Amino acid sequence: MLRSRRALGDALVELLHERRFDDITVQAILDRAGVGRATFYAHYRNKQDVLHSGLEHLFTHLDGVLERGSAAGRRLVPVREFLDHMREADAFIASLRASGRLDEMWELSLDFVADMIRRRIAPRDGVSAAMSPTLVARMLAAAFMEMVRWWLERPARETPERLDATFHALAGAILLRSRYIVRPAREC
Repeated sequence: MLRSRRALGDALVELLHERRFDDITVQAILDRAGVGRATFYAHYRNKQDVLHSGLEHLFTHLDGVLERGSAAGRRLVPVREFLDHMREADAFIASLRASGRLDEMWELSLDFVADMIRRRIAPRDGVSAAMSPTLVARMLAAAFMEMVRWWLERPARETPERLDATFHALAGAILLRSRYIVRPAREC
């Protein structure tokens, strides 16, 4: 089951490097993955479900990056790792943009990042938070996604490492002002 889902997701990604999302058929995904139609429909309703599932898988992986080891520190979002991944996705992004699906993927990404942040913040001990954690997380996620969009338009200007540090410095100031802290990874 997992192998079939992975094969279907990989097939869609490969096809997105070759053509627009709108020009990809379920049959093309099946042919590339070497999977039967019944197997496809046991997992997904349509090719958009495969796309959404792949994005969810990416953010689950990135969420795990923050959970592993002390190297993760108290970061809210694995900015460096996400930008490293995006650096390899030019054709993929161009395919989604050409099919008018990029904004939909940005919005889903914003939702995933906001949830990632919300789970990692908590009010400071003995202090009432100035805003709801959902609002703070959504605002920080929006700042993150705009930073990613900016970086994709100017990839040579800033390194992923520098943007990771910049985002977390900004987020830290906002969290301090709104009376939140970043939870240690083991508490998330």
